[in-house]
Amino acid sequence: MAHQTYPKFFSDCITTHEEAMKKLVVPGVRLGSGFAVSEPYRFYHDLWDHIQREDLTDISIRQSMFMGPHRLCVGDALQAAGMFDGLKKSAPGFLKGVVRQANAATKKIDGLRKLIEHFRECEERRIHFVSPFMGPAENMVIPDNRLTRLLAPEYVGRNRSRMAFTDMQVVHFPDGVAGLARDAQGNPLYDVLALVMTPPNEEGYLSHGPGNGGNGTMLEMSLDDERVKILLYVNETYPYTYGYNEATNHEHIDHFKLAAKQGRLTVVLDDTPAPALPAGSMDNPSADELAIAENVVNHMEVYREFTYGRAIQVGIGATGVLAIKKLLDSGWTGRSYTEMLEPFTYKLYEAGKIHGSHFIELDGRRTELDGKMVCTFTMGEQGSDFYQKLHENKNVIIAASRRVVIPEAFYGGLGINNILSLDFQGHINSGGRDKNTYSGIGGAAMIMRGLAQGGVAYLCLKSTHRTPEGKLRSSVFPFLPEGTPISVIGPDIFGTRDNAAVFLATEHGVAQINARTQGEYIRQIISVADPRFRDDLKKAAWEELRVRV
Repeated sequence: MAHQTYPKFFSDCITTHEEAMKKLVVPGVRLGSGFAVSEPYRFYHDLWDHIQREDLTDISIRQSMFMGPHRLCVGDALQAAGMFDGLKKSAPGFLKGVVRQANAATKKIDGLRKLIEHFRECEERRIHFVSPFMGPAENMVIPDNRLTRLLAPEYVGRNRSRMAFTDMQVVHFPDGVAGLARDAQGNPLYDVLALVMTPPNEEGYLSHGPGNGGNGTMLEMSLDDERVKILLYVNETYPYTYGYNEATNHEHIDHFKLAAKQGRLTVVLDDTPAPALPAGSMDNPSADELAIAENVVNHMEVYREFTYGRAIQVGIGATGVLAIKKLLDSGWTGRSYTEMLEPFTYKLYEAGKIHGSHFIELDGRRTELDGKMVCTFTMGEQGSDFYQKLHENKNVIIAASRRVVIPEAFYGGLGINNILSLDFQGHINSGGRDKNTYSGIGGAAMIMRGLAQGGVAYLCLKSTHRTPEGKLRSSVFPFLPEGTPISVIGPDIFGTRDNAAVFLATEHGVAQINARTQGEYIRQIISVADPRFRDDLKKAAWEELRVRV
């Protein structure tokens, strides 16, 4: 819909990006926005420039996860001669392209200085971040070495999740809006909601495009709340996507009328490409990632009576997505129900291997949806045609996380997810390293609790990882290091119902770890641990818990 064809109340609110920033981003403002592909990319791309140019202070930013390596996140570090090399080895392969951009400066003095300068400027300006997740543009850890102890001893061993200008609010993905957007009394926790939507279709509905997450819910809360201003980027490059019945992925343009009348609506016409992973993010997986993916797919083929026909779900991370790619050449067929939809699961759908999905109605009934796919957000690669395939595609349903990422939706499903470490107590970490939040819990616990009801879950783990200082260590621990964020606790693993099966997949094999005693479980996880660390793990099993392996 062209500018001149918008309703007058709406077109009167249209201004430039620069004027919108000057009007709404002022000292003391509290900003709110969505998750990853739902983020207003242009807004965050230019926000730090605006803050410096206008010499702003005392700004609060409530953002679920930054998709891009914006200057707001890393300052001028990307312009340095070099960036942090070490993190490329420990980063999830699915996001390595972004990590290469965001972290390449960690070993170079120039890049490190610029990053530290940015952190200090955030503190001096009192730019405050509240977030439940960390993206690859934010999670870099300042390594402990002579240089860093000299330059910034207060930051050594920390990433943004443990710095004074960041306040983590780690929540389950479907609960994020309730905690981040409103306080216990229902008062808004942001003054300005910034979001992106498509132009309206012929019926006047604007779509949330490649991802809903919490955006739809936050917008619904804000439209009728006179305390919240709305900064809406209308982006014609975003795919027009659909929801399901009352779990919509759109908003009618007339619903903005009240906000416009009250002077709370600012509209910017935008053509910034939708956030996406760098091109080729999956083109050069490591040997370990390939081995894990092969182990998962081979195991699925051997036990096809348990894995075929189920609704598949894959989480963010290289190994899970590589397994999906390999399923194209397998005999597997089934359905799909997932938190994230990426290009390779969609290729399974195009190849006729995915026959449909389902949706959980408000009354708890499961409605089968033949020929459909369901998710809460999508994630493509730059330069691909994935988002174009989603445009006006009614077979792809994108709905709010509070309706999609719920345990009952994953009952009896088939999940392939990535984890970072686990221990003898059955505690599983998918969101952090040591005391630092690395990504966040996301939907991990909700999905796992669902799969534990008659489903099949593969937990993909690289058996070793390196610390920020480069030390190699096992990802299987007797006990997770002190302060490690926990995503799934032991009772969720040792139990399960209705013949559910949970498998740990490493590059060294696949082991079933659920429905076991602690001793049985410990023997299973050591059997697929890195051989270089097995003797130490066996020794610890006896010394700590008197378990013979």
